[in-house]
Amino acid sequence: MKYNFCPNCGCKLEESFRFCPNCGMDFGKPAEIPVQPKTYQEKEIEYDKPSSGIDKAKALFDKGEYPQALSYLIDYANSDNSEALYMIGYCLYKTKKSDPNCEKFLKLAADLGHPLAQASLGELYYTLAEEWNVADFQQGYDPSLGISLDKFEEAKEKCELYYSLALRYLSMAKSNGVK
Repeated sequence: MKYNFCPNCGCKLEESFRFCPNCGMDFGKPAEIPVQPKTYQEKEIEYDKPSSGIDKAKALFDKGEYPQALSYLIDYANSDNSEALYMIGYCLYKTKKSDPNCEKFLKLAADLGHPLAQASLGELYYTLAEEWNVADFQQGYDPSLGISLDKFEEAKEKCELYYSLALRYLSMAKSNGVK
């Protein structure tokens, strides 16, 4: 709250007072305070502030504050905004790697042509392939690995699938200029 002082007795006044509570001096109608135009620097600072949820999310994302960015991105989960879908997928990847929605959002953005989503999805698929790579598949099944033949075949299929998907999306990203 802004305060003024009575010119007659010096009593502290609220800006809205018409009379001094101490000496009773009448101030009349409060004068209009002219609005000072903003300086260039103040305007520049104002423009730097994020104005929408996506802008706030992007600012947090760029700082690596993925859980906070994710809270602003929820409204964009059903959109065709490839940047928002990429950020959602990447935030999930960084915070909850095992979340199946991570792959879903990265794939949506990648299929919309977002190059960073393509690269991230390629990396995700490569990581998944490495997790399923339990043996040298060229050598064939080896019971000393401690897994059944069925598990070995499943791992081989998953590994091959994820490697091929990784190669596909990493190639797409490279053709779109991502190194």
